[in-house]
Amino acid sequence: MSHAHTDGAHDERTAGILRRRATGLMGLDEAVAELADADGTAAIAVMIADRVRLRPEMVSRALDADSDEAISVLCRAAGLKINSYSALLRMRRRGRRGLDSAPSHALTFFSDLTPASAERLLQRIAALDASER
Repeated sequence: MSHAHTDGAHDERTAGILRRRATGLMGLDEAVAELADADGTAAIAVMIADRVRLRPEMVSRALDADSDEAISVLCRAAGLKINSYSALLRMRRRGRRGLDSAPSHALTFFSDLTPASAERLLQRIAALDASER
């Protein structure tokens, strides 16, 4: 199978997931989990950014970061559940990101993070995003 064919299949899979999400056939958590399984980082960044009112580039940086903390905060603030966050962690590990901590640590951090705490931390992240503009 050629590389171009693989990219086309990847794009088609991502587009199908986004279509089902846009038409209401798929919830946010399910869409994020499926996109993570498809390595749809850019689409995940846009979905999370829309939910937390940040630029997709800021979410992409958190997805690519060595640490899991920022993306944990963004996912919790976006209202994601543990299953979709776990799929996102698997995607990050496949891409060799987030390797500075064990997935179990990241999952515990995510689970222990209250929505109120995530919102406070999100305000700090948003301030950094605004200062970078």
